[in-house]
Amino acid sequence: MDDYAAALVGEMKNYQKKRINTVYLGGGTPSMLSDNQLGVIMQGLRENYELKVNAEITIEVNPESIHLSKARFLKSVGFNRVSLGVQSTHDRYLKFLGRAHDAKGAKGAYAVLREAGFTNINLDLMYAFPGQTQQELEDDVNAIARYTSEHLSLYTLTIEPRSRFYTTQMKLDDDEKLAGHYLLIARILEAYGFKQYEVSNFAHPGFESAHNINYWQCGSYIGLGVGAHGFLEGRRYWNTSHLQTYLQKALGQTAIEGYEDLSADTIDTEKLIFGLRMNKGVLWEQVASSKHKAIGFLIEGGFLVIEDGFLKTTQRGRLVLDELSSRLV
Repeated sequence: MDDYAAALVGEMKNYQKKRINTVYLGGGTPSMLSDNQLGVIMQGLRENYELKVNAEITIEVNPESIHLSKARFLKSVGFNRVSLGVQSTHDRYLKFLGRAHDAKGAKGAYAVLREAGFTNINLDLMYAFPGQTQQELEDDVNAIARYTSEHLSLYTLTIEPRSRFYTTQMKLDDDEKLAGHYLLIARILEAYGFKQYEVSNFAHPGFESAHNINYWQCGSYIGLGVGAHGFLEGRRYWNTSHLQTYLQKALGQTAIEGYEDLSADTIDTEKLIFGLRMNKGVLWEQVASSKHKAIGFLIEGGFLVIEDGFLKTTQRGRLVLDELSSRLV
């Protein structure tokens, strides 16, 4: 892990002097790194980049990897937002996922983050467990909402090829049931003061994730680390996903394995697709005329709407967003 932290700092030097608005340390459990290793990474960021004053700096944390001294250290080196992987408040579902924490541990970890002074916390909530009842879901959402976090990210259980769930031929519940559960979650969170601003993200006003919004608006971003992706000046690139290769290359040369230069049409299409994920939608005057006919059919079908100059998904459209996106590509 010392080598990996050093490689990250080495890779940073390839993109020096960039002005950085947000930082997101995640994908895995970076809180497993030692205080010294995290300090090396944060120092590297400050030495190589111009960090915006009050930049949003997030770290992903799992409940079992956090304690008070660790949380205080994270705060002291500049992290001001934490994403805590609670997933569920039902111990049997946490066990089903293979998580190392239980509901009590998650609640304790949240309390530790508050005691350390964090005032911007995201909680991850997962649903769509096979056979999950509506009552179980209601209990889960109410319990997590009562944590009073500033932000909540919603995930469905997905089965990836070659995963443990895939090899057991696990079947998920049907789409109609999942759609009903999704709408139920949105209603409950609304009652607790959460505002949905993206198809899977809810926040109290002023606590929307600036980092993720940049993705959805097709802004530029630097990807550092094994398998990381970045997008700069119209070029999307990706690093090697082989750890030893990364450690060898990041310190002395680029770890980039491949790239593609996106055409103006491709970028416009991606702005449309990602923009429709957000409740705000996409400025209609920026939507390419070549998409107007397809969009017209979707408006007639009640899936999209133009309001106040923005093209947005309706509630009906949000439930089938992947299908809408495929028709607009």
